[in-house]
Amino acid sequence: MKLHLLFLVVFVCVIFSFGQTVAPTPLLYSDATIAEMQRLQQAAVNSDYAYKQTGYLSNNIGARLSGSPQAERSVQWVAEQMRKLGLDVRLQPCMVPHWLRGEEHGELIEWDGMAAGTTQKVFLAALGGSIATPAEGMTAEIVVVKDFDELARLGRDKIVGKIVLFNFKFDRELQASGFGGAAYGQAVQYRFGGAMAAARLGAVGVLVRSAGGSQNRLVHTGSMGYADGVTKIPGAAVSYEDAEKIAWLAATGKVKIKLTLTPQTLPDAPSFNVIADLKGSEKPDEVVIVSGHLDSWISATVRSMTGPESLSRCPFRL
Repeated sequence: MKLHLLFLVVFVCVIFSFGQTVAPTPLLYSDATIAEMQRLQQAAVNSDYAYKQTGYLSNNIGARLSGSPQAERSVQWVAEQMRKLGLDVRLQPCMVPHWLRGEEHGELIEWDGMAAGTTQKVFLAALGGSIATPAEGMTAEIVVVKDFDELARLGRDKIVGKIVLFNFKFDRELQASGFGGAAYGQAVQYRFGGAMAAARLGAVGVLVRSAGGSQNRLVHTGSMGYADGVTKIPGAAVSYEDAEKIAWLAATGKVKIKLTLTPQTLPDAPSFNVIADLKGSEKPDEVVIVSGHLDSWISATVRSMTGPESLSRCPFRL
């Protein structure tokens, strides 16, 4: 009886499901619109406009920390370029953080097997918003951890008085699968939260492996975070190659570094949001927003094809 009842229920469900009308997929864009978008896409790929804009912003204007003269110049230059493309441009006043990098220097001074009297330079850059080390620098042993869990397992006794290196490896396979943003998010949590986690266990400084898939001695840095009630400690990003080297050496014995960072946090500085409007011919009151940031963290030449250069390419092609 139970089997007959079960069969009846399944049979009724099958009939019911086949009796439903499946709604067709709504047509969002006409064939003509899709063809037009494909033409715009191909035109952008074939053009070197964005590449040249990137080159000028990176090489002629240079590094653009917020509050710097270069950042101010980039605002004016981008506004000029948008006006040349026929856009309605206005500058919206705002205040921006004003943080100066100062001196950035790191060298390994003790490791297993070292030749007497030698050091090894560490390629690094202060994390954005970091406090300074003492003017003469700080010297401490490095403890290497893969992630927050490993840090917690080590506990305070093994962290207090040391500099923690978060050697979290960027997931290049995840990036290659089309999820670069997710891979980046996994990595940058240590850049932003590493100092707070290490300081809670008594660390005196923090280093983080550069976020991103490049494998070289170029340093990728960005903003870090501090929390109320947690001691502020200086932080820096180290290059991929230096993170690998430090981890190797730490696996063989004690490693010490002398770290010198002299950044300064100044009062917020005046700046502008660049707002450029390209009115539509058919629906001028409907808005599509495309945005990016003009400033940059790195003190060297920076080429970012995902920011203002791509923004300028949109109205250029349209």
